[in-house]
Amino acid sequence: MNLISRLASKIDSDPIILSHHPLCGRFEDHVFRIRGRYLCIGCATVYPSALVTALLLLMVSPVSFAVIFPIALTFFALNLMRFLSKNHRLSVLFNVSLGISLGAALFSAVYAPANLQLVVIFVELAVAISFSFLKGHRMFATCRSCQRYREFPACCVSRPRQANGHPLTRSE
Repeated sequence: MNLISRLASKIDSDPIILSHHPLCGRFEDHVFRIRGRYLCIGCATVYPSALVTALLLLMVSPVSFAVIFPIALTFFALNLMRFLSKNHRLSVLFNVSLGISLGAALFSAVYAPANLQLVVIFVELAVAISFSFLKGHRMFATCRSCQRYREFPACCVSRPRQANGHPLTRSE
């Protein structure tokens, strides 16, 4: 079996590999479905936004570090407002902001002065790891508050059902 076939097989056999959110019903607003596969809304907006940002920066390069680094910081700061907002519908805008920040941060590491390059890379890695930890902590806080948490991680791949057979909604 070649690499592409093995990858496709893994995607087909693991329902949360492309969503990386539990599929229990409590995270429905974090994923969408295409051809029966769950995809993470965040990844589907962050990475294309980062790619578009990188392509735009390539078209205007070279870009001054003094310009691009503040852009990365500004868009990352805008993205942090997601933790103050209770409106999950704004998450797509926050994800686009995070993608722009990611694309600009990658370029700022490339265009940083030689004496700052390692510092910029270290700071960017520290911020990315901290942000991922915070997002993961929030997800697991939701899981820990669930009555099915004792079943974790088995509860992640199936939605609990009511006595009438209908899936439970996020609020139940």
